[in-house]
Amino acid sequence: MPGESSLAKKDPRRWLDVAFFEKALRHGTNDRSLAVEDFFISVQRNAAEQFASSIYRANVRYRSKGKVEPAALAVKLVSSKVNRSSDELSYENESHKYRDVVNQMQDLLKQAGESNYQLTPKFLYACADPRPVIVLEDATAKGFEVHKTQLDSEGSKVVLAKLAKFHAASHALLKDVTNKNLIENSTGLFNAKSSEGVQFIKENFSIFTEELAKWSGFEKYSAKLHNVLPNFHQLSEKIFSQNSETACFAVLNHGDLNYNNILKKYNDTKTSVLDVLFIDFQLSFWGTPAVDLFYFLYLVCDKQNRESNKESLIQYYHQQLTETFNKIGYLGKIPSLQEINNDLLKYGFLEVVIAVCFVPFLFADYSTALSTFQDSQDAKEYRRQLYNSPQYRKIIEPLLPYFLHKGFMQ
Repeated sequence: MPGESSLAKKDPRRWLDVAFFEKALRHGTNDRSLAVEDFFISVQRNAAEQFASSIYRANVRYRSKGKVEPAALAVKLVSSKVNRSSDELSYENESHKYRDVVNQMQDLLKQAGESNYQLTPKFLYACADPRPVIVLEDATAKGFEVHKTQLDSEGSKVVLAKLAKFHAASHALLKDVTNKNLIENSTGLFNAKSSEGVQFIKENFSIFTEELAKWSGFEKYSAKLHNVLPNFHQLSEKIFSQNSETACFAVLNHGDLNYNNILKKYNDTKTSVLDVLFIDFQLSFWGTPAVDLFYFLYLVCDKQNRESNKESLIQYYHQQLTETFNKIGYLGKIPSLQEINNDLLKYGFLEVVIAVCFVPFLFADYSTALSTFQDSQDAKEYRRQLYNSPQYRKIIEPLLPYFLHKGFMQ
């Protein structure tokens, strides 16, 4: 029936059935005779966690090789609530990274004897019909969780150690001449997003520039940012338009490294981060590791940690990167700490973009978060309020002289 497909797309529980879970688990376990006995689905209803997709959690009981086994699955429907036209590209990018790249990276680390080689939840299955969907093991069943707080120095180092493994393994695979398809579907933030998505980011930059002009003593910074606006897209796109041939040191960047996209496992008292896994690779791309490092510094680290430990954290990342390269037996040139820091200077405009366009949303009320992305006066007014909040001003005011003196505003 003509309406059946449309109805199924609106209510995925019509096709998240026994046949679907059998196909997913057979693919993930390589057991073609596997049979699902029963399952239960629940919807993850946290708006912040479902911003760029909808997550269904499924508890499945299946029979394999004469035994009945349980499986906890996370079923991700790739469906942007901001811009639906980007869904297909997002799905292709993310499914390719899970299936064809990250799996190889984890295998490389495991073969090298790396005990903590798991980088993401285990990938099981992906398909595009009737809607783009990715099935992973539900890592929350193993004690991982999305914890919506930024991290102190010790927690940050756990993330950095895993990020260094992620980057080193990806670079080693990229340099393997037998891997010809690694850079497919990798376009990065300003190339992957539609013109509407890019316009939203630029609009935030413009709104902040207007509000900054009203702050006493900050007029010169507003003037600098205003002069940047005509070249905003060009400057931003340049950072994400690198590839494995043009970047001085190319790695697979997560591309959207914030605390919502990092699953954390804590100790029993919730005082220490023991391990992390990365999720959501819709904006991942090959290029300088400076991109992930900038996201890390502003959207993973807390303010005190970033301000007090920025240089030592970058040094720790480089140390972990070097150790991982040595463990996996990489014979190519390992970038020096100076080269990593040079990239942070070279692509410093991205630091401005993240601090101006993304950091204010750390203070957004997610019960109304989606409305902030609408093109209405109320939505723009809410964003103006975010820029003028005491929490944000405390962050951005000391950064503006730093950005100016480093030449990031020119």
